[in-house]
Amino acid sequence: MESWITDSPFNERFRYYTRGNADEVGPDPWSPLGWTMAWEKGCCPGVAGGYVEYGVFDLEEFPHETRSVFGLWGGYFYNCLSMTWVFGVRMPGATPEAINQAYFGDRPGVPEYEEHPDDIKEEAEALVNESMAWVMSTEDYPMMEERSETARQAVKNRPDHSKSSNEELVEYAREMVELLEYVWVPSCVAALACSLGPGAVQAICDGIGRSEDAVKLMSAVGDVESAGASFRMWDLSRVIRDSEELSGIFDGNNDEILEKIRESDSDDARAFLDLWDELIEECGHRGPNEWDMRSHSWTTKPELPIGMLERLRLQEDDKSPHLASVKSAETREKLTAEVLDLVKDDEETHGTLSAAIKSAALFFGMREMGKNAAIRSIHEAKLAMMELGKRMVEQGAIDDLQQLFMLTESELDSFVADPMSMRDTILERDKDFSYLHEVEPPYIVDGKVGIPPISEWPKRGSKKSGPAKTGEVLQGSGGAPGVATGTARVILDPSDASSLEPGDVMIAPTTDPSWTPLFMTASAVVVNVGAVASHAAIVSRELGIPCAVSVVDATDRITDGCTITVDGSTGTVTIES
Repeated sequence: MESWITDSPFNERFRYYTRGNADEVGPDPWSPLGWTMAWEKGCCPGVAGGYVEYGVFDLEEFPHETRSVFGLWGGYFYNCLSMTWVFGVRMPGATPEAINQAYFGDRPGVPEYEEHPDDIKEEAEALVNESMAWVMSTEDYPMMEERSETARQAVKNRPDHSKSSNEELVEYAREMVELLEYVWVPSCVAALACSLGPGAVQAICDGIGRSEDAVKLMSAVGDVESAGASFRMWDLSRVIRDSEELSGIFDGNNDEILEKIRESDSDDARAFLDLWDELIEECGHRGPNEWDMRSHSWTTKPELPIGMLERLRLQEDDKSPHLASVKSAETREKLTAEVLDLVKDDEETHGTLSAAIKSAALFFGMREMGKNAAIRSIHEAKLAMMELGKRMVEQGAIDDLQQLFMLTESELDSFVADPMSMRDTILERDKDFSYLHEVEPPYIVDGKVGIPPISEWPKRGSKKSGPAKTGEVLQGSGGAPGVATGTARVILDPSDASSLEPGDVMIAPTTDPSWTPLFMTASAVVVNVGAVASHAAIVSRELGIPCAVSVVDATDRITDGCTITVDGSTGTVTIES
């Protein structure tokens, strides 16, 4: 296998791409339809529009017709490192070297920034400076709120797909991809903005000798959509825990739980179903690898949240996220007053710190709101395409509805017109797609050199780090404050977390919102990649549990079942036994 059907073209102007900071996004690998429809037609131009809105680039600077700011090779997602360097050149206070440090730390083999005459652009620098001033002073972001509401209305106005023709299903999916571009513009701005406040908070805390307090000042800020699913799931888990009938049903097979509850006419069953319907209405777009249209959601595969509830119902009442959030908020408010008092005689520092704390709170929330709006849009397209896939299984054109996603967006119309004509092609691609799951992509891609044939990529896991020894301390970054000791449970898939018991420490590659309910079972969270503004850190702070991010190779180095201590303020993970 030399290449894959969705491999990106190269560009001389922006030659370097990296898996750094791309590990958090999407599945490994991406489905052809998920990439060519949702990302090339919606996400990429939306992110490009966000960069323009922020002032970093002009539209004509983006390579390729899709205005691509990302790359995909062998189905694996890449950030354009060269474009990020330009951001470092044009953003006051940043440098390409600082970008490299943030992305890679001391990792060997990282290319050095190469100057290009078009990188320096005074007009862009001025616009970015204006955006940064706005980020540190605004109290709201109406564009994000308005476009988020548009996505919510799309969900409410969803047509009955069972009554749509095949052609109407395709048209609806394309309309939702247009919505995806629309919501991605402010979502990208929020993602860029949410690093400024935390950066200033950390810098000031470092300067006054209170480094470990930085993450505490940004805890339990409220209004974080991604955490909302956790609170809803917790309330559902209490209904189960308090009901002998429901507890008995949950002791059975996950595939039959909902059916059995619906067959019951008890008050407990009705209470559960009322909350369940609210959960799916509000959070049904959640699911593992939710950025890809091929992946199942809580709506299309209810066993996913049911499995999480099965774990969560075992947690004691005193671990309530409602209580933890209130406690964390009280701690944050008290600490904020204390730290601000330390710098009260320095008017400039006092003003900057106060503004930075408010900015961090606002844009953490806006970043997660933007992600939710984007995922809702993708989910709407997904539901239409899964209905089409279901019909094509019935016609015999494919064997499984997910095989529909082996098509590219440009092939949809001809497939709908003559489904059987592409059956052999789809089945062959499905086999190749399975192979892509088994290989490890290059970490850095140089467009001038090209990329090795996929057949030469090493097997996934062949470069695993050895396990850490007792007494060893793994150093990551602080994500959410607090210290917890517990049994390490390495979880690679949120839909397969049966080993996670209350009080365990969850070790994950990274997390997206579909993981969030598992946080409430765990006493702490450790992830391989991430930063103070990444999902794992933001949600952990909202739920009041310690989190260490960017603990390199944590899922390889931490042995499942060992005892570890996590310090979420310093980012350390100590192997106790």
